[in-house]
Amino acid sequence: MTMTSSDVSKKKAVDFQFQSLQGCDEQDAAYYLVFEQSVPCFHSLKKQRIQLDDENRFPIKVIATDCAVTEIEVDFPLAFYRSCQRTEIFDLLLSLKEQCSHYTFNMRLNLDDIASNYEVNDIAKLCIVAGADNLTLVVDGKLSEQEESYIVLISNLLKSLFVADSCGLVFAGLTAPQEIDKLVALSKEVLGEAWVGNKQLRFEY
Repeated sequence: MTMTSSDVSKKKAVDFQFQSLQGCDEQDAAYYLVFEQSVPCFHSLKKQRIQLDDENRFPIKVIATDCAVTEIEVDFPLAFYRSCQRTEIFDLLLSLKEQCSHYTFNMRLNLDDIASNYEVNDIAKLCIVAGADNLTLVVDGKLSEQEESYIVLISNLLKSLFVADSCGLVFAGLTAPQEIDKLVALSKEVLGEAWVGNKQLRFEY
């Protein structure tokens, strides 16, 4: 579902007011604001979100019962990451990627839970190398200086690994259009206009 009405086609993100989409099941659909040639558009993609079994620390079997599902999003197992060997978490991510091979595979990470620059860099690198199609970075309403520094670090990591064409960023939790504008400008500066224009940058709301 794409919103292309003329009243928004020439507006910047700071001028754009979020509008609710009617007639959609919020449990089944993920709504994104994406930027293509500076034009804000709504995209609705079916997404199934799963969590890992904390007790057994194995991924649950991914079964998409709805044929409309195009994305699988997994909450990054932060507690497991901090308690296991690096090879164990990498093998787990590879297994998840294999199970989700027919879908867009997203890893979801709450930036507020991250302890250090080293940790966010290491986690992002593990997810990217394991084949994540997108990193969904969750912020709590307003973007903090620490969260912004993490985002800069991850953006530069994407650039340094030469995977800017294959791994996108999805930001969740932002409420202010001004902060969306800030991240669009940052992404264009670090990763380039083409990366943003190719819908590699999305905002979930």
